[in-house]
Amino acid sequence: MNIGKHNKQMTEYRRLARRVLKQSKLYTYFDDSEFSEQTAFWRIKYKEGQPLTEDDLVKSFALLREAIHRVIGFEAAYVQLIGALALEDGCIAEMKTGEGKTLVSLFVLYSEVLKGNKVHLMTANTYLAERDREEIGRILEFMGLTVTLNIAEASIGEKKAIYEGDVIYGTASEFGFDYLRDNMIKNNEDRVQTGLDFVLLDEADSILIDEARTPLIISSTKTEDLSLYQRANRLLSTFNQSDYNFDEIHHTVWLSENGIEKSEYFWQVKDLFSSENQHLIRATMTALRAHILMKKDKNYVVMDGKVVIVDENTGRAIPGRRYNDGIHQALEAKESVEINYESTTLATITIQNYFRMYQKVSGMTGTASTEAEEFHNIYNLDVVVIPTNMRINRKDKAEEIYRTREEQGKAIVQEVYHNLKEGRPSLVGTNSIQDSEWLGELLNIEGIPYNILNAKNHRLEAAIISKAGTVGTVTIATNMAGRGTDIKLDQASLKRGGLCVIGASRFDSRRIDLQLIGRSGRRGDPGYSKFILSLEDELLKQFDSKRWERYKLKKRELTYQPLKGKFIKKLMRNAQEAMEAHNFDVRKQLLQYDEILHVQSQTVYAERRKILDMTTTKAFTEAIMEEILTTIFIKEKTDEAKKVAIFDLFDGIALPLPVDELVDMGKREGVTFMLKWYNENRLRFNAYSINQMEREMFIETIDEQWIDYLYQVEAIKEGIGLRAYGQIDPLVTFQRETNILYNRFIEACNAAYVTKILTLPVPSSPAETTLALDINEVKRVMKELGIEADSEEESIRMLHESYNKK
Repeated sequence: MNIGKHNKQMTEYRRLARRVLKQSKLYTYFDDSEFSEQTAFWRIKYKEGQPLTEDDLVKSFALLREAIHRVIGFEAAYVQLIGALALEDGCIAEMKTGEGKTLVSLFVLYSEVLKGNKVHLMTANTYLAERDREEIGRILEFMGLTVTLNIAEASIGEKKAIYEGDVIYGTASEFGFDYLRDNMIKNNEDRVQTGLDFVLLDEADSILIDEARTPLIISSTKTEDLSLYQRANRLLSTFNQSDYNFDEIHHTVWLSENGIEKSEYFWQVKDLFSSENQHLIRATMTALRAHILMKKDKNYVVMDGKVVIVDENTGRAIPGRRYNDGIHQALEAKESVEINYESTTLATITIQNYFRMYQKVSGMTGTASTEAEEFHNIYNLDVVVIPTNMRINRKDKAEEIYRTREEQGKAIVQEVYHNLKEGRPSLVGTNSIQDSEWLGELLNIEGIPYNILNAKNHRLEAAIISKAGTVGTVTIATNMAGRGTDIKLDQASLKRGGLCVIGASRFDSRRIDLQLIGRSGRRGDPGYSKFILSLEDELLKQFDSKRWERYKLKKRELTYQPLKGKFIKKLMRNAQEAMEAHNFDVRKQLLQYDEILHVQSQTVYAERRKILDMTTTKAFTEAIMEEILTTIFIKEKTDEAKKVAIFDLFDGIALPLPVDELVDMGKREGVTFMLKWYNENRLRFNAYSINQMEREMFIETIDEQWIDYLYQVEAIKEGIGLRAYGQIDPLVTFQRETNILYNRFIEACNAAYVTKILTLPVPSSPAETTLALDINEVKRVMKELGIEADSEEESIRMLHESYNKK
């Protein structure tokens, strides 16, 4: 973080915030109707999209501040105005939990609408989007704006109405999927998004960092032999640790020599890695990943006979979302539930590249400064830390680290029991469903009542959270109870010291730890936090397994006392930092690979839009046809090769003349003849109909070829990591191979399109033709061909005679 720049920004924000406070007093005399009238005045003044003057910015913030007070009875505080100005400046505002981020968002949403921008506000989940649209959106409506909610279930017509709103609330993924769907439409009338002007990200670190490791993908099912997954699952049931190698740090697994031999014996093949056995190695590896890398009740749960993914960042189940590359099918085989067909990627984009297409991005979160460098390097966003409105009264106690999980569990139970006696509510945070259930069992043994919140009982979330701040309540939760969860304390709990947050493990990132801690001490409430850990923590095992094992084996007896020494705390801190660095590398690598695909997809999407916008496709089709035919005459060196290529182009349909004659014409005359033949055929259709048909054929062709291209790219990605072992940069290899593939994709698109055009059935009799022809188009082309006629009927007859002679 640039401290000098940050201080300069804060000085300016403070100055403007003081002006807003002073100005807002003048609007206390406004009638309610005057608020929307003033909004209308500014919207007309700034309809061209120019920035607001300083005076109008101050006035608009002041007017909105008074509107907030009238509608919900709150007055935006001085520091909240500072946060709003940071958002207006295109920064990420770090505001501690309970400091009113939702209220702050209104100011920049309002000012961006006044500038004539389409405004999107994105939250981490649907619940928050719905809540904010209802609770806060009404303030913007009071100001004369239209506020809508972007939901996945909406039809195309409903989506278009949603995007007509001034301010649109929704999840990041839904906006991203709308973008992808807009680039898959067959008609311009089906496009829903109206521009990527400005986006405000609530919980910006969750969206831009945590979700960045998972690209957005639109897919469809493809048929395949599902029994392979069942057979591979039977193979894995015979495996032991000597059959595979497992890298915990990089979360990868591969077959050992024993595993390869066992697999070849099972599949009854001599070489598992030969080209004809690619389907077998793929089935084996997906089964191996499903069994070794994917943990039930951590990565996924089984609900109602289905494998359901659990979001590792939020702890929430995600019904409907499926793993790609056969992993979901392998998990279904592993869990003995119905196996469904795998998906084929139709369109994809990473979160990083989607947001970098917006003209302006701002964000807010309670935890951003730890990732300030990544925000700046990837998104060109600066982080501004906003001072708190109220003093934080929470006490963050020193962590305790025990040697074993058993000792850790007992210490957590003792801490909860102590709080129960004092009447303080306790929130115990875990990073998996398994851990939450384990702690629940320990509390059961001691007769301590509790509520448990995880992906298995997410329907009870609202009820559990509503009670979590009452006297003596014990709540065990995965990170579902972290970000965005507002635990409100009753008066009795406040008097007894507030909410106690106990962390049962360190998360993959310090940000997630801080999100959990932040559930206590909101808005100046009392409370405390404490992490109670063990050397058997998964994080520690992954990143310092050797030293962890040596230390763990030094003493075998249970002492039920926390370990002492700086070394222990450093061990845990280093493991977390290593995980953060690893996850950053994953996000960075994903972006590097996607940058290559993103440039290509933007070109393809632009080409699709160009075709959909065309009123006539004749010149476009002629250019492609000329290029394809010219390439055949130049590229193919022998007459025989030319004949084969031309036959392929016509896909078995009769040519307009013997192929030998066409080849003998040579490049110039042969291409000219084919273009003339195309134009004559084209005249047999109504001009509108043929243009529409050619548009549809090209869109269909480019989509078919793009799906195939994406499938091949995924195949390259799967094998690209092995190149690193050969001292070859995988990224350079990926770029080279995808460039080759992309050039082939373009050639395949053009060739397939020309084949569809040349093999298009056309009316053959004058009677049929008369009904289909656009006579103006007939006259124009006949003039080009040098054919003269006295009447429309004569024109049609002569055109047919000309065609039949050919």
